[in-house]
Amino acid sequence: MDPLTALDRIAFLLEREQAPTYRVRAFRNAQAVLAELSPDEVERRVAAGTLASLKGLGPKTSQVVKEALKGEVPAYLRKLEPRWR
Repeated sequence: MDPLTALDRIAFLLEREQAPTYRVRAFRNAQAVLAELSPDEVERRVAAGTLASLKGLGPKTSQVVKEALKGEVPAYLRKLEPRWR
């Protein structure tokens, strides 16, 4: 799964369930930061463990990116999806 798509979908689902604005904003900000990087740079940072050191990415958003890059549906997204099916 593409990390940008995963972050966008999570933000959308959080908005839909009227989660606190700061939580939605965290995923939107992380998506914006990631969009500025090349896919190679994102992969290098994940491999080096430095993704969360970027302003706008925290532990949860970084975990989503890591899982998405492995080809997985991130656990955070899996948790949100069933609520809307």
